Amino acid sequence: MRPYYDHAGITIYHGDCRDILPHLPKVDLVLTDPPYDAETHNGALLNNPISFQPLRDIDEIVSLFLGVCDGWVCVFCSLEMLGHYRDCAGECWVRGGIWDRIVNMPQMSGDRPAQGGEGIAILHNRGRKQWNGGGKAAIYRHMVERNHKWHPTQKPLKLFTELVTDFSHGGTILDPFMGSGTTLVAAKNLGRKAIGIEIEEKYCEIAAQRLSQEVIDL
Repeated sequence: MRPYYDHAGITIYHGDCRDILPHLPKVDLVLTDPPYDAETHNGALLNNPISFQPLRDIDEIVSLFLGVCDGWVCVFCSLEMLGHYRDCAGECWVRGGIWDRIVNMPQMSGDRPAQGGEGIAILHNRGRKQWNGGGKAAIYRHMVERNHKWHPTQKPLKLFTELVTDFSHGGTILDPFMGSGTTLVAAKNLGRKAIGIEIEEKYCEIAAQRLSQEVIDL
């Protein structure tokens, strides 16, 4: 496989993660945000076919993620999907975390509460678990990204920085649904090696440009 970008311990591959993951070495942490919401995914908004059908493929991607990772796997999902990840992961399921977005879109209908955040499915491969968060809860409170937004579902850099700090032990970090590369930027800023995979080339280019900046991208 030929990398799209490879510099200073950060590597990007352009392609479908299901084709690339079986060829990668083991990593320390998988941290990723797959497209899981038809209302926010770019392809769905344009009524175009999307490249990843979340409910149909969760079993497959959980198996692929656990197959390439020796430690933690953290996957963003809707709160409703946490149970599905738990069922697919079996004994590798650890916890359901939450990203509290602090300021959320109001429920305009007024007939029910607004959605308060997003889920984080937290899995761990067989073996002893160790994380750096001490006794704190897996609730991550960060504002929605409003500035420097290159991707329709881009998460805040500070959120990914906290997750990398909590779940990584200095090894390589993998993001199989890289988007505009926020996971890789967080890894770079913390001195970690990282691998990103993205099926849309325009986001590979955006991620490469972000990583080429010497100034920390906050």
